[in-house]
Amino acid sequence: MVELNVFNIDTFERLGIVDEYQVAEFTTNYRKHSELDLIVDATDQNIDWFISKNDDIFLTVGKGVVRGYIIETVKYADEKKTTIDVYCKSLSTMLSWRQIIGQQTYRGNAEFVIRSFVDANAINPSNANRKIPNLVFGDLSGVGGDIEESYANKDLDDAMWEICVKQDIAYEIYADISNKRFIFVVWQGTDRTTEQTDRDAVIFAKEFDNILTQNYTDDKSDYKNVAFVVGESDDAGNQKQLIVNDEIKGRQRREMFVDASGISSKNEDETVMSSTEYESLLVEQAKTEIAENHRVQSFETDVDYNTQFVYKEHYFMGDKVTIRNDEIGIAMHTRVVTAKEKYDKSGYSLGTEFGSNVPTLLSKLKKAVK
Repeated sequence: MVELNVFNIDTFERLGIVDEYQVAEFTTNYRKHSELDLIVDATDQNIDWFISKNDDIFLTVGKGVVRGYIIETVKYADEKKTTIDVYCKSLSTMLSWRQIIGQQTYRGNAEFVIRSFVDANAINPSNANRKIPNLVFGDLSGVGGDIEESYANKDLDDAMWEICVKQDIAYEIYADISNKRFIFVVWQGTDRTTEQTDRDAVIFAKEFDNILTQNYTDDKSDYKNVAFVVGESDDAGNQKQLIVNDEIKGRQRREMFVDASGISSKNEDETVMSSTEYESLLVEQAKTEIAENHRVQSFETDVDYNTQFVYKEHYFMGDKVTIRNDEIGIAMHTRVVTAKEKYDKSGYSLGTEFGSNVPTLLSKLKKAVK
């Protein structure tokens, strides 16, 4: 079974390893914090780490620049056998410790915008007490398009995940053990679909004998593509109004109303935005809500993992792959959004979920590997 390293969260001192446990289940996610569920015997050492000192430690697999886990919940059970259930989230959950205070607005490349929010609220805030110790920026990845985003009084992590989902990117905080720091990065998985020619494509289809079962869904019941947006009122009581995607017409047009009156036209320093800048914020809010009312087109596919494409060898978390059904002429180019790896006394099992640009559209691909 895989070994877990235990580190002091302030000094990065390695306190020891956990190599005996009942269950260790790692859930790696592309669009939200990753998780670790751990069940261990209630030994003196485990009681010390996971009950007495759980505020002061983090866990990793490996000792380089690695994903780490912070303990969120601990449950001690004294039944037939005393055990400790430990629920952890990835280091990225550090951003949930901070709020976006007041309205903050940033414009530019999506990665720059995300880093700007993190810088202002966690790395270099005006109030030094808000700084998260040892948190630094990693190298730029250059991912995401040009955007303009405004948030006020919202959990920092939730706001950043919203931007990531719209831009089809992700963020993570890694532990850099040797340099005793936590590294914030924005990243995007690799395109391994049939839409590109730079690398070998990963295809799941009956033709390749790697599909067990497959179901296709096309759901337009909540689909909206045009937004009537209302912003804040001026001194005379008139509200700013605009229409997003107004060029869509006829039976293809599906309208919705977006109340964006809570978005202020004032910057942090109380200066007033230009009309163009404020309208850009309203448009982004409309795009967010239109994205939440996406047309659902998804495959539910059971994949045979004992074939030519192996997770962490041929494709990885966040990568785009092609799922195809030639009988109905449908192909989806979709990302690996979740991977569940479970270690216990019976061996190792893997479950993978592929999803479209909308988080709720998941094709659950499960296969035990023992």
